[in-house]
Amino acid sequence: MYSSADFNKKMISIVLSILLGSVFIISAATKIYPMEPFEYQFVDIGIATWKTAPYFARFFIGLEFFLGMMLILNIKLRKFTLKFAIVLLLVFNIYLIYKVIVDGNKGNCGCFGEVLQMTPLQAIIKNIILIILAIIVYLLTNSLPFTEIPILISTKLDGFFEKLQHKTWMSISKKIFIFFLYITSMCLGFFIYPIDIVFSTTLDHKTINYKVPLELMYSSSQQEKPTIDLTKGKHIIAFLSLTCPHCKIAAQKMNIMHKKNPVIPFYFVLNGDNKLLTEFLTYTNTKNIAHNLFNGANDWMKVAGFSLPIIMYIDNSIVQKKCNGIELSQDDIENWLNK
Repeated sequence: MYSSADFNKKMISIVLSILLGSVFIISAATKIYPMEPFEYQFVDIGIATWKTAPYFARFFIGLEFFLGMMLILNIKLRKFTLKFAIVLLLVFNIYLIYKVIVDGNKGNCGCFGEVLQMTPLQAIIKNIILIILAIIVYLLTNSLPFTEIPILISTKLDGFFEKLQHKTWMSISKKIFIFFLYITSMCLGFFIYPIDIVFSTTLDHKTINYKVPLELMYSSSQQEKPTIDLTKGKHIIAFLSLTCPHCKIAAQKMNIMHKKNPVIPFYFVLNGDNKLLTEFLTYTNTKNIAHNLFNGANDWMKVAGFSLPIIMYIDNSIVQKKCNGIELSQDDIENWLNK
């Protein structure tokens, strides 16, 4: 017969384990849409290419979901689950510390996708708290297997959980269940958010090889003009709105490309309230990319059109190619520049 103290410790460990598992599942779920910013982080730290990053992102999302479910169900806590959770959180913190050193404590760490934005330092503190909770659960959890927990609880609750145990854990193999949970978790991101998903866009890809009236950006009516001559030479000009979420994602992607290859002549033409400029540049970490505000609906339509974001490959004011942020390829840009 188990003591009341054992019962209380076990119940506390179960509650804390469910809490930890819920955090991991929420973290996985909030990364799914949009997933691109999470994908870009793997390219940024150099462990994936633009082609492999979508697979890395979906693998990690599946891993977080699997780990969350293992914690919620209290499966193999001491043997595997808690140890793996602590190691994973430590790895996350190593990355976040690296990010703070390289980029400073700015931008969104991506822990909860775009739903709940946290700075890297806030994420580090959050992970430390989770590690402490995981250690507490580990210390509270003795060798009593999860399949015996219902028997212990049933002494308090008139045999209800004993029946529940018989109907679930006694009727299936735990190893088979874990295997199918793992496979399901790994496939989750691929089913919910397939790779190469096609976004609806009104962008006209076919109309190219025309002269874009960039001189309108230098007119006297513009309070802020480009500091370089965009009408000559090759430039990758991105027309972005300060309030457009897809524009922010595209800017994040171009920031990483610019870090990988500073020679790429990116230029941001931004539209919106000047009060939002600092927030946009900080969030996308693109202060080092040349930019200016270009306001005026008529002039904007003549230059950029109405699709956002729109990114143009321009050679001596001639538009040779157009794409959106999802389609933008660093290899394609570098090949175009080398022609």
